Amino acid sequence: MSVNVGIAGGRISYLGPDTFPSRTGEILQAKGKYLLPGFIDIHHHGVLGFDCSWGSYQRATDAFVHERAAFQQSLARALAHCLSRGITGLLLTTMAAPFEQLLLSLEWIREFRLQYPQWQHLLAGINLEGSFIRDPAYAGAQNPAWFYEPGMQRIQQLQHACGEVLKIVNLPPEHGRLAVELTHELSKQGIVVAAGHSGASYEQGMQAIEAGLKLGVHFLNGPSKSSTKPFGGGGLVEAMLQSDAVSLELIVDGWHIHPAYVRDVLARKGPAGAIAITDSMFAGGLQGLRSFSLGGLKGAVSPGGDYLQLAGTADTLFGSILSPDKGLQNLLNWLTQPMQGVWHRRHPALSLEEALIQASVMLSTNPARLLGWQHRGSLECGKMADLLLLDIGQGSAGYEVKLEAVILAGRQLV
Repeated sequence: MSVNVGIAGGRISYLGPDTFPSRTGEILQAKGKYLLPGFIDIHHHGVLGFDCSWGSYQRATDAFVHERAAFQQSLARALAHCLSRGITGLLLTTMAAPFEQLLLSLEWIREFRLQYPQWQHLLAGINLEGSFIRDPAYAGAQNPAWFYEPGMQRIQQLQHACGEVLKIVNLPPEHGRLAVELTHELSKQGIVVAAGHSGASYEQGMQAIEAGLKLGVHFLNGPSKSSTKPFGGGGLVEAMLQSDAVSLELIVDGWHIHPAYVRDVLARKGPAGAIAITDSMFAGGLQGLRSFSLGGLKGAVSPGGDYLQLAGTADTLFGSILSPDKGLQNLLNWLTQPMQGVWHRRHPALSLEEALIQASVMLSTNPARLLGWQHRGSLECGKMADLLLLDIGQGSAGYEVKLEAVILAGRQLV
């Protein structure tokens, strides 16, 4: 579909076939290109040497500097990098870390947003992932030394530290009655309650869902409990798959989840039930990095530089180095090919346009809806002009996506 788009006051003011007269004389030629809403990454720890829990990575010492000036300088570089990859809405995501250190990190993020208001639209909030994991067996690449008992006092401290922009809290349902009560209370406050790194049973998962649980953390990773036995109804995985109230995060790098499972999840939940995330780590964009230390754990970059893993393990992954434009490219190639599933015999090939719509829904529309951002996430008059101009062509390995321009709140910044 060919359209012309008008932008005024940072919002989409016209969307249709007619030529829109420019009031400023600024015209961006986009013939033959694709226009999408900006990516919204709700699960992003950092990139380019920045980690929002630990600070600025120093290669020379294989250590992080947790100091205000270095932290905020590294954050600025990371945000510019995110924008260059098409992210127009971002939730910085915490790891398990010493509580006082987390408070400092969030305070520095709050200060940064106040000092540089031009970044507030992009740096839209915080996702608290690692602090309230209960069972070390489901720690993944989170350090159990800094798992804490959840409680409103702790959460309120974190909320105050970040400037009241805490958007998501990971609260594994095996905390029992406490999890149910906190889920209910946080949901009333407009905070999305998620569950991952969890050993919860199906029954515990359903109790949390009834209380307001809305999100599955990097689904099929973490790990979280799954069981095909009837005892307790199964695991948290089964509860989340069966509930239409729960959206599922999917890391679409091709390593965290086999593409066949991605297609299976989409067939079961529908495109509206899945949110594509990066789970990006500080190592993204650091050329030549082969090993690292983070949060008291040792990590390694895969031989091909495609993924991160916990050192000494065969397949325990350590976040990702995925960017959302690469995630879009992966989804286009997976969705436009017929594919044998694991639980489904055969998934049909979609047209490029159908695949592009599904992928955009997962990367932009669904995360905006989850967070209650009514003015973001889709191309509609009156919504924020967070736009991506892309060239999509055929390469030797399938579709290739190239970002041509990034528009944030009506201003072309890339």
